[in-house]
Amino acid sequence: MLGKILGVVITIIFSFLLFFVGMDTRVAGSPTQVYQVYLNGEKMALISDKDELLNLIDTEQSEIKEKYNVDKVYPPSGLDIKKIYTYEDDIIDTVSAYNKIKDIEPFTIEGYNATITYTEKKVTNDGETHEPAPPLHIYMLDKDIFEASLYNTAKSFIGTDELEEYQNNTQKEITDVGESISSVYFEETITIKKDLISTEEYVFSSVDELSRYLLYGTLEEQEKYAVREGEDLDTIADEHNLNIEELLIANPQFTAANVLLTPGEIINVGLISPLVSVVYRKTAVEDMEVAFKTEIVKDSTKYQDYSQVTTQGQNGVKRVTQDIKYVNGEIQSLNIVQSEDIKAAINQVEVRGTKALVGENYVYNSTQGNAEWSWPTISPFVITSKYKWRWGRQHQGIDISGCGYGSPIYAVKEGTVYYISQNKGASEGLSVYIEHPNGYVTQYMHLSKILVSVGQTVKREEKIGLMGCTGSCTGTHLHLGVWVGRPYYGGSVLDPCKSIFSC
Repeated sequence: MLGKILGVVITIIFSFLLFFVGMDTRVAGSPTQVYQVYLNGEKMALISDKDELLNLIDTEQSEIKEKYNVDKVYPPSGLDIKKIYTYEDDIIDTVSAYNKIKDIEPFTIEGYNATITYTEKKVTNDGETHEPAPPLHIYMLDKDIFEASLYNTAKSFIGTDELEEYQNNTQKEITDVGESISSVYFEETITIKKDLISTEEYVFSSVDELSRYLLYGTLEEQEKYAVREGEDLDTIADEHNLNIEELLIANPQFTAANVLLTPGEIINVGLISPLVSVVYRKTAVEDMEVAFKTEIVKDSTKYQDYSQVTTQGQNGVKRVTQDIKYVNGEIQSLNIVQSEDIKAAINQVEVRGTKALVGENYVYNSTQGNAEWSWPTISPFVITSKYKWRWGRQHQGIDISGCGYGSPIYAVKEGTVYYISQNKGASEGLSVYIEHPNGYVTQYMHLSKILVSVGQTVKREEKIGLMGCTGSCTGTHLHLGVWVGRPYYGGSVLDPCKSIFSC
């Protein structure tokens, strides 16, 4: 029995000795304090001195310091160094750790990260709606560069003098007529913060360079043009699919479209594509001529070809206060907020032999109308966008605003309605197409309501719809297009202000 007990004791002692001898002797001591280096979440190395690695990164990057004119270079943005305690012995020297890192991720420098966040959905000319573009990041060493570039961009669209007067509160007060800026802001959300910038990013170092980028949307060199004998800015703009406003923005050395050009003078004909939307609102007070109406008095004792003016009509004058919203130099919306009679219009009275007329016994006149064509809206009105190149596309008509949502739209000439669009989501919105006896076609777009049907014959000045803002539209207006032949099916588009009107 005693032998068995001694055997068990000896076995236990022997097992304990085997365990003690086989155990890693480091467990018996204290763990070592080291630093675990991570890059983008992956373990890269164990080092003994964190500060030594950071100093090595800084001192070895003299080329980066010279390129960006900075005093310090920082680790890659994905580098993380954590203090740990370990029994492992695979610690590497600082130089080896540095060499593993430098070939994987770029180093960083201290600077500023400006973020432009787009919030507005965009509607293209084909009627498609696109979600806002992803945020744009712009990097620079000095935040003053960005602020000055934003100011330059605003000046490009508003004008230096006007913007400075607005900022300094030195705008002239409107007494009778005139205009003043009421607000200036950017449509996008713009933030800027101090940050570590990867040296693989493009870093802006000058105001001029960043200003060009914000205006043109690219760092590529813009197309230049040498002026030829006898050319003016209007001609050059048209040759390069620009409107005159865009050409003036691209060439701030010119303050007006009628400047005299010197043969050989080099001007910029690049298409601007702004990365920010400069929004400014104006209050404008203007005296507008109001056309008289012609009152028709029927005389059953006269033949139908009899006509005599008994009271000569006289145009009136209204003082109109407008709230105008511009986005990058283009009128986006215009509303008449107040209208005051300065001189009342006197209706013309015309006696005619008995003749059936459509609608009221009034014929609407306009100073833009003529013997052949009548103006399509009531008065007062404002042409907010003419037939011209706009953002690289031809604006194929004129936009007429200021008459108010739901105001009447008239046929400019007798004809037949051959097409109607009832699709409010399409680019043109609710629209009416009228074919006239002389081969012309007129189109009336963005209506709020259509009052005619396909195949219907309409008289000149007959009410065909109501003004609205359907389709690709930023404010209440009528888009009037004039074509010879049917639009988009072999027809040729014309400028309404040169083909049927004088505006």
